[in-house]
Amino acid sequence: MSVYYVTIRGKQYTVEVPDVRARPVRAIVDGEVVEVDVAPAPAAAAAPAPIPTPSPAPVAAPPVQPVAAPVASLSGVVEEIKAPLPGTVVSIGVSVGESVTHGQELCVLEAMKMNNPIRANQAGVIREIFVTVGQQVQHGAPLMAIEA
Repeated sequence: MSVYYVTIRGKQYTVEVPDVRARPVRAIVDGEVVEVDVAPAPAAAAAPAPIPTPSPAPVAAPPVQPVAAPVASLSGVVEEIKAPLPGTVVSIGVSVGESVTHGQELCVLEAMKMNNPIRANQAGVIREIFVTVGQQVQHGAPLMAIEA
């Protein structure tokens, strides 16, 4: 098992990867299991991208989990929370219009007889819920949308 220490926006995460050759890669990030798709770098890339300097103001780092790219809206940024692994939705702890905090449990997916809490990657308002309790979802399926 490989262990990595990853720093995102000033917050350090411990990432354990049992098998780096598995696809998708299953990683344990601060105790939470996530699946990550890994692809080789494009052949045209000659040099790594420059590392941006961190902003002086502290910014909360989102948990590492697959999410869609932000989409602009009139009142803020909307992000889709996606299923980090295939499974069955066993509970939904929020409703449309509800305010949520960063890290708050939104729903629970059961996969391989284990309950996996899905948490908010940002504070905001639940704009849409795409799943229902009992529904089976695939890896990467949208679960809900949060507007910052």
